[in-house]
Amino acid sequence: METEDVPGWFWEVLDTARPSLSALESWLESQPRGVLEGYALAYLEAAESLIDFSEGVTVDGEVWSEDSTEDLCMWVVGQGRVFWRSTVEGAWELPDAAQAYLGRPSPLMWEVTQWDAQVLRPEHTGYRCPGTLVHGVYRTRFGQDLYERFTAG
Repeated sequence: METEDVPGWFWEVLDTARPSLSALESWLESQPRGVLEGYALAYLEAAESLIDFSEGVTVDGEVWSEDSTEDLCMWVVGQGRVFWRSTVEGAWELPDAAQAYLGRPSPLMWEVTQWDAQVLRPEHTGYRCPGTLVHGVYRTRFGQDLYERFTAG
């Protein structure tokens, strides 16, 4: 994926809301269905551009599972455009980003964002990260699973 493939508005939304998950939730709740779908796709495409999740990332000599690698990549995207782009372009290696993700000292010299994880609606409690919150909002507003919507051809 080229870094230009992720729309600028997507990064603006993350930058404006960060670090307030409830601010992101409010924005998502005010958007039409197509924008929520675009946000979810942009988030996923940005995360997938970092590595094939099934390959896993090697951290401290251990290869992470597909799920753990996906979680890491979703976290990198949640850090914003500059952090993500630097990782995509290789200025920072994914294992270094993993150290920051784990809360350990890393050579990144980057202050990471800890999203506050507070949501406004109790039905969104299980979606406490900027990459998954859109799925909870979508389900609440439209009564449909976003993954199913994408795969229902």
